Amino acid sequence: MKTGSHRLAPSRRRFMQGTTLLAASLMLPASFRPARAQAEAPQRGGTLRVAMSPGSTSDSLDPMTYFDSPTFTAGLTLGNCLVEIDKDKKPIPELAESWEASDTFKRWKFTLRSGVTFHNGKPLTSADVVYSLKRHFAEGSTSAAAGLLADIADVVADGDLGVVITHKTGTPDLPIVMGDFHLVIIPEGFTDFANFVGTGPYKLVRFEPGVVLETQRNENYWKPDRAFVDKFDLVFINDDTAAANALMTGEVHAVSKLNAQIVKRLQAASDMNIVVSEGGSANSLDMNCQSRLFADNNVRTAMKLAIDRQKMVEFIGSGFGTVGNDNPIPSNDPFFNSAISQREYDPEQAKFYMQKAGLDSLDLTLQVSDAAYAGAVDSAALLQESAKPAGLNITIKKEPSDGYWSNVWLKSDFMAAYFGTRPTPDMMFSIFYKSDAPWNESHWKNETFDKLLVEGRLTDDFDKRKAIYDEMQQLAHDDSGIAIFMMPSIIDAYAPEVQGAEPDGVRTMMGARVAERVWLLS
Repeated sequence: MKTGSHRLAPSRRRFMQGTTLLAASLMLPASFRPARAQAEAPQRGGTLRVAMSPGSTSDSLDPMTYFDSPTFTAGLTLGNCLVEIDKDKKPIPELAESWEASDTFKRWKFTLRSGVTFHNGKPLTSADVVYSLKRHFAEGSTSAAAGLLADIADVVADGDLGVVITHKTGTPDLPIVMGDFHLVIIPEGFTDFANFVGTGPYKLVRFEPGVVLETQRNENYWKPDRAFVDKFDLVFINDDTAAANALMTGEVHAVSKLNAQIVKRLQAASDMNIVVSEGGSANSLDMNCQSRLFADNNVRTAMKLAIDRQKMVEFIGSGFGTVGNDNPIPSNDPFFNSAISQREYDPEQAKFYMQKAGLDSLDLTLQVSDAAYAGAVDSAALLQESAKPAGLNITIKKEPSDGYWSNVWLKSDFMAAYFGTRPTPDMMFSIFYKSDAPWNESHWKNETFDKLLVEGRLTDDFDKRKAIYDEMQQLAHDDSGIAIFMMPSIIDAYAPEVQGAEPDGVRTMMGARVAERVWLLS
């Protein structure tokens, strides 16, 4: 086991080494593969190194800017939220030990744990929570959590350990919302994010954006049954093959969100622990509804019908993942609308909708990168082929992985993308589908949808909410510009000495909390 501080910046040389090593490893006889360690009681000590992607030189530790699994993991390594979301998507107390709501869900009171301190020794108080939350919905905020908190009228302190949140309309989901990855609590007035201070299991040692996050255990961590390793390093490797090679050679102990084809080779060549989580992600082709190309929903529908979803899933997933149906709510969610008919590949029907739009053909440019999802570039050729009979002529523009999410995402008329699902439909729709959502990937605006989103927050009656969310899922399926063709499995790989790893229904790497949950066998 290597516990040194190796820098693993992505490079062509490392990529080639990774390809060679993985190929060679397939020829290793079983007797040369490490035996899987047996689970034992948690042990303390050692340095845990985890490889994740995407990483960018523009990444920040400011919770308002957290974008994807690596920064979510960094945030929950260094800090905590008021609420933790467990692997079953249920809210459990974290910095808040309890909460209560008024009958209308307009007023919530959260009671904080006493005795919690930040890494700099400052005690956690309600003033810190007020400051942390208000940053996200202040005027001009660019936080992805702004949509989640848009209904909040005010957040005020009630003594040193009480926080009162009042809403304009109310929501029964607020405890779950408080577990959103962006809502990490920081000290009142704090702005020096290059030297992040939180309450989390590990303290910042060094952060080089796009390269590595190095941390050491918080000796005063308030969770006695968490944070077992002495040091935790998060290494950013944007190439799956290089990441898998780092795992095989012992440079890292775990890799997140691996390409399914590489996973199959890992399974054949080693005794790594492959942890598969379902319902936490969606691969999509996003059409800008405000562009002249896709302003007509007939064109959007034609494109959705021109995707050979089964072939795409077989190519990308290699047995991991299921066919998507332009619905962001996963099938294991209790609010999933199972009545929506599966959209099948039908080029003739796609041509019909093109004709309804007054078109015989349409020339399009698809901007794509493997930064969007594993296999995105190669699978674009499948789309190009399947769409041609419908009169949709697609030119593929391969974009660099570095900068894809800052230069292409949310700016392109037609792009490959993916997103992680959220614990509730309200969170999912508020972040990605609401007309003014910061991450409204297809720039879709639907007044009926927005009104239903508010209605869904006014009751905690399951049947009433189910009816509302069913209608919203149907609207998203029928009208939005997000063509979800696949719900991929999230595949993480762990070295045999890593213990305690489990699937998670929300996010890769145990809901981004891998640092405090696993341990190393000595």
